[in-house]
Parts: sequence; C-alpha cells; structure tokens
Amino acid sequence: MKTIRISLLTLLAALVSGLSQAQDPLFSQFYNNPIYYNPGAVGLTPGLRARFTVRDQWPELPADLRNYTFSMDFAERDIPGSGGLGLIVMSDNAGSGYLKTSTVGLSTAVRVAVQENMVAQVGIMTSFVQKRLNWDNLVFTDQLDPVYGNIYETSFQEPTTGNVVYPDFSTGGVFRFTESSNTFSAIQGTFGLAVHHIFRPNESFIGLTSPLPRKLSITGDILFEIDGGSNGPFFERDSKKNNFKFNPGFIYESQADFRTYMVGLNLLKSSIYSGVWFRNRTSELAKSNDLIFMLGLNAPFTSQTRMKINYSYDFILTEVRTAAGCSHEVSITIELDDFNMFNRGRRNGGFGFSTRNHRTMEELQCSPF
Repeated sequence: MKTIRISLLTLLAALVSGLSQAQDPLFSQFYNNPIYYNPGAVGLTPGLRARFTVRDQWPELPADLRNYTFSMDFAERDIPGSGGLGLIVMSDNAGSGYLKTSTVGLSTAVRVAVQENMVAQVGIMTSFVQKRLNWDNLVFTDQLDPVYGNIYETSFQEPTTGNVVYPDFSTGGVFRFTESSNTFSAIQGTFGLAVHHIFRPNESFIGLTSPLPRKLSITGDILFEIDGGSNGPFFERDSKKNNFKFNPGFIYESQADFRTYMVGLNLLKSSIYSGVWFRNRTSELAKSNDLIFMLGLNAPFTSQTRMKINYSYDFILTEVRTAAGCSHEVSITIELDDFNMFNRGRRNGGFGFSTRNHRTMEELQCSPF
C-alpha cells in the first residue's frame, strides 16, 4: 500500500512540474453528459434539461479520485437561429485534497435547419477554471525514512501560490436526422464533433510553461424505436409501457498521446434502461480495457416531465483491477419538455419550415433516449 501511495505522489509531482500533461476527466455515460463533450448539443432538444453526475474513479486507490458535474441547458426556439443556452459546473478531485479543479462554463448554440428531417447546431463554451494544489499534503523523498516513514522536514520551498486560474474555450457541432420505416416507428441519428481547450491555457503552478493539450471528441449514435401501439405524439410515448428503444453508439476521444474508443448499446423497455459498453485504448475491440454495464430507470411524471436515474459499473479487464478497483458512475437527469423562457405558446420548433410534416418535426425535436 505504501508503494502505491508513493507512486501516486511521484506521478502528481510530475504533473505539477510540467514534465507530463494533464488529461480531462472521462465519463462512461457520455450520452448523459452532452454539454461537457460538445457545446453544440446545447438546446438540441426542446425544454430544459438538468443533469447531475458523480463518478468515483478507481476507489481502491488511497486517494479521492472523484468528479462531480452539474449541467443545465434549455432550448429557445423563439429567437431565430438560436439553439439555446447552457451552464456547466464541475469539481474534479485528483487525490485526497492534493489537486482540485473547479470549472464553471457558459455555452450557447446556433441552430440551422437543413431539411425538415435534418438539423445542425454549432456551439461555443467559455469556461473559467481554477486549479488548486495543497502543497502541505505532498510528501517528498527527503521526508522519508526507510524504517519509520515520513518523519523529516522537507527542504522543498513552497511556491507563493497554489492556485492557477485561466479562461478556456471549446467549440463543437452536432448534426441530427430522423427517418421512419415499416419496421421502426422512428429512426434518429445524432453525430457530433468538438474541440476543447482551443487556446491551450497554461496550467503550471511554478512559473513554467505547461499548456493544456487540446482534446478532440467525436460522438455518434442511432436510435431505433419500436412503438408498441401508441398513436400519440412522439414525445408523449416515453410513458408507454409497450415502448421499446435500442440505441447503439460510440465516442472517440483524443488528447495528447491519450486516446480512448468506446462503443456499445443502450436499451429502453418500458421504464427500464440497460446497456453494455466497451472502452479501450486501441481500435481493436478484442483488446478492450473496460467492460461497462449500465442500469437505470426512466420515471415519467407527466407526458412532458420525467426523471432519469442511471448507474454504470466499469469492470476493468486488465491486471490494474486488483490495485485500482472498478469505477462507479451515477447520473440523474430532469427533463421539462414544455419549458420555454419567452413564449410558452409556440410549439412549431422555430425551424422556419412549414409544419406539413408535423410527426417528423416532433421526432426530430424529441429527447432521443
């Protein structure tokens, strides 16, 4: 256990000195954290979405590696070309009080109707980031005795500040289409691409140059719905017990030398979610690092209001599992489809097209999963 603790502190010291470059947090339920991954997703679906996510990474390590994220976005169709506005607040702990990152971001998106069954959005996010390092919790090699452990005073001179504050910018785009067929009552595809840390802010605590690497995120999913007999509007069918949806998807993330591929499938039957995902560092599925299981509940209060609770368990397939343990992630989502900031009477979606294909419009606007 002591060896693991010293290794973690050595790694942290390397991060602080700028000898290595930091990586962004990653989430297994990326589909429940769309604003974090792509500012273009702000206001993609009508109404208001509020999401809270907690991720406990590698709980067996002697460190607190947890992330807390709250995000909220709402669509505004009554302003021509507007997608919506969004807010994200995130706290990320890397070690038990050693390094903490706090982020507050504001985002907005522009909505462009391509056709009656296609829409695109482009968004930008401006964030303010504070990184705080508690030097008192660090243990340096000159403090250690081979027999008695940490008993000496260190000769390390603490820098004048333990805080780094900087602005950060991200941008991204999302494309969505919808179709119908004889087999499926609705087919909806959503694809996105985003670039984070555009200007590569400097993260060094000790006056050196340590630019944060840019991150590329590419996401995609296709939703297939089998309607068990409901003839109501598309967005009202979530509460039908005979509804069935399956939703394959993927995400690719690249930041510096760190790359991850994740592919899998989510299912919704009645009000129960389930899903299986694979995450790996290469494009070969057979060499997956994590096998991720998801289970959740969709609880509709009305046809326009619902709460979604999802839990995922990351089972590590490599030998790292014995030392680090398997990760846990919980997300809670509140959806208010009829929320409108300026005009509650307008329901045409603000596309600028005639609404002759009203069913297509509802399908394109609906919350996909």
